[in-house]
Amino acid sequence: MLDPVELFPEVPNIYAFPSVHADMVFDKSRVAAYRDAINETVKPGDVVADLGSGTGLLSFLCLQAGAARVHAIERSDVIEWSKELADKNGFSDRMEFHKKDARDESLELGEKVDVIVSELMGHVAFEEGMAETICVAKERFLKPGGATIPQTVTLRAALVHADELYRNYIDSWNVVEGIDYSAMREKAVQSAYVVDIHADQILSDSQIISVEAFLSNPRDTYDTFSFTSWRTGSINGLAFWFDADLTDRIRLSSGPRTYTHWQQCFIPFEKHIKVSAKHNIQVLIEMKYRKSFDQKFEFKISKIDA
Repeated sequence: MLDPVELFPEVPNIYAFPSVHADMVFDKSRVAAYRDAINETVKPGDVVADLGSGTGLLSFLCLQAGAARVHAIERSDVIEWSKELADKNGFSDRMEFHKKDARDESLELGEKVDVIVSELMGHVAFEEGMAETICVAKERFLKPGGATIPQTVTLRAALVHADELYRNYIDSWNVVEGIDYSAMREKAVQSAYVVDIHADQILSDSQIISVEAFLSNPRDTYDTFSFTSWRTGSINGLAFWFDADLTDRIRLSSGPRTYTHWQQCFIPFEKHIKVSAKHNIQVLIEMKYRKSFDQKFEFKISKIDA
């Protein structure tokens, strides 16, 4: 049962490490999906805003697709790297760089844009502030009839049988060098783990936890979700992933049947739950969006009825 204040706390200056960007830039599924979506959406002469532009790859892809100008918006110092890359590749004359959070009221682009592109998905889709960021940017900067990439993002969850993960991350807190470490087990079971969940570990249909289409300010989730097991087994927790519909026909998924740098998010139950086929388990899930820069993203599992 998960009950932390913050699922994935922000690490100061995490984007100052090239290894963090390597995970994203060299994720072939991620880059191919965004490249195809950009080529389908961005028209010659379009003006684009790239929210959370990082090293600038999506901005550069928009320029390759024919954009007349891209506003690269990035709050971290990595924006200096993107300026260097833009200069080296001959993109600088068609780019405007803004070292700000895209939600910052002081941000001014000086024009409306035809397309907003953003890749701010986290392991449970929304913990990096994507929903709030795109909603604010759409209202302030997008032309009527303009497009966003992605169009929608859906957070999903399913029951999982993950004995090895549970042993490694939860039950391993026992005795270490003759020292009783069992008090750590309680803390370990109240955490989330970014891991690879294989399709054969999924024991139920996935349920939609939240769908964000960026039409208005995002609404918090507080609901009981019902999961029905496919077969006999032992349930250890829930796996979470997202489906991002970049366009009407291009989907980027971090689900168990795909390979991306996001992997899946495993949230353990306090105890194993033995189930047979068509066994119903109800889980209360609470998700609170950030309403301001300094507010924490909260994600809780507070009740399980099996």
